[in-house]
Amino acid sequence: MMNNKAFSNRIFATFLFLLIGILLVGCGGGKTESSSTGSEKNETENQSNESSQSKDGEVFELNINNWAPSTHHIATNVYEPWKEMVEEKTDGQVKVNIYHGATLGKTPSVYQDVKGGLYEVGLLAAAYSYDTEFFPYSIGNLPFAVESPEEGAVVLKEFAEKFVKEGITGVIAMDAFTSDPYNIFSTKPVKAATDMKKAKIRAGSKSETELIKALGGVPVSITVDDTYEGLQKKTIETTFYSPVGAYGYKFYEPAPYITKANIATTTLIPVMNKEFHDKLPDDLQKLFDEELNPALTELFVKSYSDQLAGAFDKLEEVLSDRGEIIELPEKELENFKEAGEAAWDAWVKDANERGYEGDKMIEDFRKLLEEN
Repeated sequence: MMNNKAFSNRIFATFLFLLIGILLVGCGGGKTESSSTGSEKNETENQSNESSQSKDGEVFELNINNWAPSTHHIATNVYEPWKEMVEEKTDGQVKVNIYHGATLGKTPSVYQDVKGGLYEVGLLAAAYSYDTEFFPYSIGNLPFAVESPEEGAVVLKEFAEKFVKEGITGVIAMDAFTSDPYNIFSTKPVKAATDMKKAKIRAGSKSETELIKALGGVPVSITVDDTYEGLQKKTIETTFYSPVGAYGYKFYEPAPYITKANIATTTLIPVMNKEFHDKLPDDLQKLFDEELNPALTELFVKSYSDQLAGAFDKLEEVLSDRGEIIELPEKELENFKEAGEAAWDAWVKDANERGYEGDKMIEDFRKLLEEN
């Protein structure tokens, strides 16, 4: 029979053997886990490198936010054809999604939205970016300046090359253009400049605000997206808008009195998110820079020009049993033009305050208008 001392030694030896075994297993397991983790990490890195090096088959999604309705001419004549062009020219490497009716953002926030990557392409109205680097483009909004979209595109391209300062960040600015000239859409007849006194008039830009005040009207700040409702609810009584655009928005329903005056145009600039542009392969960047982006502006100009030819015929048709299309006598048109000078003076002042040469800009702008 084993004595107590021998029994104690055996228990101690057994305990020591088990402890060493546990330690060895623990160390071995740690090495195995570390080796396995390193292997997985290397495999992940290799896959990541392969992915970043290979652009073949990669599809880039380009989202367009159209602040006009799907029935508007810029939807059917511009964005839809451009979508087809982009997808065809890129062999499907760029997939284009169009969101109509300001689904992704309204007109005043286009610059911020595109810059922030909310969507990749939008149409920026210079009037809503008056306090940004896009300020020089707002010269195209001045009363009785630009007479057609074609003229606006030519003049603004030359003007921008000379006066738009560096500093536009986060977006690629394509060639600017203008809408067709704005006319007067009103809930009651406007046959003279004096009919604008005390009227609540939508002010879509700083230039329009100055013109309205000079006419004795009350400027009301409402976006184009809310103009129909504003006219319907009499929040505003009158708005300046292009006949082409107004037909698409159906402004003639709440405002069936249309006065031909060619008050002004609005400057529009298609913009693309720069981060999206820069992540494209070099060949696609070149394709957008040299062909696809210029084509987008060309589609806009063509659509506005083509639609203008028959715009008043369409308006006359829908107003056949109500409202009226009014022609102003030359004397009354001169009264409107005289009131418009206040907007030109205010623009020069704003330009000077922003560090531009306001007088020089106006001088060159007038010269470009005369040449074109």
